[in-house]
Amino acid sequence: MTGQQFKVAHEGFLLQYLFEIFPGQSKTGVKNMLSKGQILVNGESRTAFDHPLNPGDKITVLPKGISIARSVREDAKDTVIKAGVKILFEDENYIVVDKPSGMLTVATGKEKNTLYSLLNAYVKVNARMQRKEDLISGVRPDRSTAKIWIVHRIDKGTSGVLVFAKNERAKDILQSKWKDQVVERKYVAWLEGSLEKDQGIVQSWLLENPKSLKMNSYENEVKDGQLAITYYKVLSRTRHYTQVEFQLETGRKNQIRVHASYDLGHPIAGDEKYGAETDPVKRLALHASTLVFRNPFSGKMVRCSSPLPECFARFEKY
Repeated sequence: MTGQQFKVAHEGFLLQYLFEIFPGQSKTGVKNMLSKGQILVNGESRTAFDHPLNPGDKITVLPKGISIARSVREDAKDTVIKAGVKILFEDENYIVVDKPSGMLTVATGKEKNTLYSLLNAYVKVNARMQRKEDLISGVRPDRSTAKIWIVHRIDKGTSGVLVFAKNERAKDILQSKWKDQVVERKYVAWLEGSLEKDQGIVQSWLLENPKSLKMNSYENEVKDGQLAITYYKVLSRTRHYTQVEFQLETGRKNQIRVHASYDLGHPIAGDEKYGAETDPVKRLALHASTLVFRNPFSGKMVRCSSPLPECFARFEKY
């Protein structure tokens, strides 16, 4: 690791220990090292003056340029978090996030405030700051273009888990092997009324109406239609609503919304487009709760889940 390294010889507090190992530095200068994020203890950034130290701990003092670069990267991550997006997993090839309801995955027209644009800005800042760190450290920087690639989408009103790729090859591999690599993909929704069966399978062909832009569901195969298969299981019931868990075998546009409304006969609450008559939580009551896939590069399983939105608890009253 780049920077000066020291091994702690005795117990104490971080600031006092820094005074000891930098006797020629002014106290203000040493305090600035902490406040500017230049100090790592056992590889973790520490800024608290009274952080406790134990014998054997390792202190690293980073060059000022590296600490600034890392600070900029943290600011970029904070921007994502402040937009209501949680980063659930990230490596050099993929980033999995928890999207809030009301945010478009990608622009459909002139929209600028999309999840895609937010994450694209985030990875560009990260890449630029990583190049700066590499140059300071004497490492040959990666100068490839930083951007994200769309692997799949969820509707604007839907909240929850989705994955993006950080390079085109990663996108192509995951998309081409989606059925083999994705082992679990679950959604939870509140449907109007009471479903007749506790569990079942819906299979139909979906075709978009070019005028209304709504998806229609057909029992038999139709020209240009796409086969859609959805598994469902009732989780709970109230007087006026049914909480249902859905698992997708296919991932067609509006698939769960269409199957809930047209095939099960019970629209998702808040889904006016597909016939819902109620909107008790002022949003589409559909949440992508779980995504499990095998990372095609590492071979390891990536398991990401998102807790149900707090507003969903209000359905218990109805």
